[in-house]
Amino acid sequence: MKIKGVKIHVSPAVIIVFVFFVLLFIWSFFLTNDFSYIYWGLPLCLCLLIIPAVSSYSLGGQYIKLLPEYEAGAKDMKIKNVNLNMQGKAVRVEGVVQSVKGKIMGRPKYQIFDGSGALIVFRSMPLDEEIKVGDNIEAVGMVVKKYAIAGSLSVHGIGIRKIENLSPIEIDESIKAQPEIKIKKYN
Repeated sequence: MKIKGVKIHVSPAVIIVFVFFVLLFIWSFFLTNDFSYIYWGLPLCLCLLIIPAVSSYSLGGQYIKLLPEYEAGAKDMKIKNVNLNMQGKAVRVEGVVQSVKGKIMGRPKYQIFDGSGALIVFRSMPLDEEIKVGDNIEAVGMVVKKYAIAGSLSVHGIGIRKIENLSPIEIDESIKAQPEIKIKKYN
């Protein structure tokens, strides 16, 4: 459902919790014949849907407002060039989706590869379009370190969209991106 161009999304995990508690309150009512389970339980269960829906609307509105600013200020980058000095900076990366995780929680994470390296692009809410493994995507967002101490760099994608073709990568870049294998010789 969309309101003023903002897609409202409730994650599958929230729906599972909602159904569980509705069934629990109905079961409790039938066991005890106490109407307070219906009077109090079902409205509380509705809050389990309403609060995430309002949060989704609010967050979606923020993404829509921030996207033009990020689009204008984003620097086109190859994944291998994203480093610690770029934390908090707007970047534009593109690549082929290698894996998709976090959909059940409504916070998708896409691992992308552009020939020079791999990087995780995540978002705090689902996209309007379905992205799957093998799709080419372009992500505009902020470089962040996912975990404070030993985390890796990721891109918090403000705008993520499918694209037809990736920008060409130079042959030298793809060769340098390959990890060197050292073979120890035994005599």
